[in-house]
Amino acid sequence: MKKLILLLPLLNVCCSFLARAQITRVVCVGNSVTAGYTLQSDQEAWPARLGVMLGSKYTVYNCGVSGTTMLKRTNTPYWNTMRFTEAKSYDPNILIISLGTNDAHPDNWQYKADFVNDYSAMIDAFRQNGRNPTIYLCYPVACYGDASQVSNLQNEVIPLIAQVAKAKGANIIDYNTPTQGKRGTLYNDNLHPNAAGALLLAETAFNTLNPVLPAFYQSCSYGGYGVKLTLGDYNYAALQALGVANDDISSIKVPAGYKVFAYVEDNFGGNYLTLTADNACLGGWDNLTTSIRVRANGVTGKNGTYSLQNRNSGKYMDVAGGSTADGANILQWRGTGAANQQFALTDVGDGAYKISNVATGKVVDVAGGSVNNTANVLQWTAAAGGANNQKFILLAADNGYYKLKAAHSGRLVEVSGGGLNDDDNIDQYDDNNQLHGQWLLAAASASLASKAATAAKLGPPEAVLFPNPATETVTLTDIPANTTLTVVDAVGRTVLHLKSPASGGAVQVNVSSLKAGSYYLRTGKGESKALKILKQ
Repeated sequence: MKKLILLLPLLNVCCSFLARAQITRVVCVGNSVTAGYTLQSDQEAWPARLGVMLGSKYTVYNCGVSGTTMLKRTNTPYWNTMRFTEAKSYDPNILIISLGTNDAHPDNWQYKADFVNDYSAMIDAFRQNGRNPTIYLCYPVACYGDASQVSNLQNEVIPLIAQVAKAKGANIIDYNTPTQGKRGTLYNDNLHPNAAGALLLAETAFNTLNPVLPAFYQSCSYGGYGVKLTLGDYNYAALQALGVANDDISSIKVPAGYKVFAYVEDNFGGNYLTLTADNACLGGWDNLTTSIRVRANGVTGKNGTYSLQNRNSGKYMDVAGGSTADGANILQWRGTGAANQQFALTDVGDGAYKISNVATGKVVDVAGGSVNNTANVLQWTAAAGGANNQKFILLAADNGYYKLKAAHSGRLVEVSGGGLNDDDNIDQYDDNNQLHGQWLLAAASASLASKAATAAKLGPPEAVLFPNPATETVTLTDIPANTTLTVVDAVGRTVLHLKSPASGGAVQVNVSSLKAGSYYLRTGKGESKALKILKQ
């Protein structure tokens, strides 16, 4: 038996960049959280940890400067530092900007009117001279100090960062959510993460940059370099081609929807270990893996023709206009019973399905095989042999609903942003158990019979909501007396609950405490009516 040492970084095998020797330059712009203030060494800072995870095909530059702001008119703008000049000189392929915590301090936030323009200008500075890095904007970590700073950060800075990301075509890394309520475990003080917190930030960035696939690590507890593998067979030669040599796989992460077979011998021979969940240290199987198979682990036995009804909106997956063209968009639309809303599911192995539109014969496809959040879902001619971006793993949710996980990326097919309207787009996104990423497989004949009733149930609400988007308060008109009003987030969790006054009429809802994002206001105790709120 040949022994293997894991040499390469944690990369997605299904992506073509694995074959290139080119080094990807990652530049991290930020304040003291990025610089690693209060940590024992620079190697504990999240950019250094991210570099270890990404491995030798990436170079990660830590350009963090303590105390700095995005705002230009403060006493310590990042713009005036040598690190800013250096960051631009590195000509990044990937740019991560993590500023905003110091901006939120009351002394600096007096210039908040400049924040969007200053942030946009920094993005433009990195795009000069024809450069086009992939850009990620970070929601700052939770802070636990000055109450005004906390309020400014949560209620104003983060919504403005979201606004900039949308306007400038950038992506988001959310450092805020995973650090909420963790002052005692992830921080050295009220602002600065400890070593465990920095590791969490690195993992958060890494998981945002990479697909959610089975991952194989060099060391126990998911340490050292690693490799991510999509569905397929990987013998010794295939692993060598990825830079894997001499058996040194010590821990494995297996996301929901996948299973892993790790073989002692080459070409899938000898004893093997089967995993359907994470294993932080392989124990007796440590340093023994010579070949690997990755398979789907979904719900089987669902071959058939269905209309796919979204749990959140009640609308149906639909090939736009019934177009037969490759690249025709897939969106949601009210139930019509037409063939362009009917899809044939064919199990291609272990609960992974090819999904073909009845009207067009084309299959559901994630555009270009992208592994990124918000990558578009469309139709395309079925690839010979079946491409992994045309395979979807069926996972049970509850109450008869299912998730469709793109096999190549590990991300869910969902209605973008939880939209409730006809023509809202369908894309892929992380599995956060969001209701708009769950689907009812309604037998085609049954959906025809029920579509009229469904349309009636989900008809447009009579109430009007304004302003929308909102930052502080929204007003809801034409509400009956003593009506229960519930605001839920994108995954269906209740975040606000109130009643209309005894006189009925208009109701004001204070949304200032909510984070930026999409929410849904439901009227009455049932869920028959919902209005989308965009919180800035």
